[in-house]
Amino acid sequence: MPLALGYVHRRCSLRHFEIGMEQQLLADAARAQGHTLGTVHVDDALTDPDGFAVLLEAATTEEHVSAVIVLTLDLLGDPDDPYSKYSRLNQRGILVLAADQPVVPPEPQSLPSVPVIQGCHPKRRRSRVK
Repeated sequence: MPLALGYVHRRCSLRHFEIGMEQQLLADAARAQGHTLGTVHVDDALTDPDGFAVLLEAATTEEHVSAVIVLTLDLLGDPDDPYSKYSRLNQRGILVLAADQPVVPPEPQSLPSVPVIQGCHPKRRRSRVK
């Protein structure tokens, strides 16, 4: 499975054991979306305000990282703002996943005038033993 780095923004009201619960939520959501959770980077305004910069560096330099997962997309700012965290990840080609909005695999592409049949499995022919 491809690797996804986690990103959590530590709020003043967030206690240490709650970060562990958030990490578990990220791990479960990453697994459900076809990824394995790697390092979870914590951005703390008081003690570690550069958590996102470290995450961005790790996501762009590590070979097997294909995504960043957050609890909610609101954490990354407005996708239309070119300076938001969301845009900065997209500019580097990093897939953004959210635990509260699972990624649904895209529908298969169909050729013009060729219908797509979903859920159809060819029948197996039974061999007759004589």
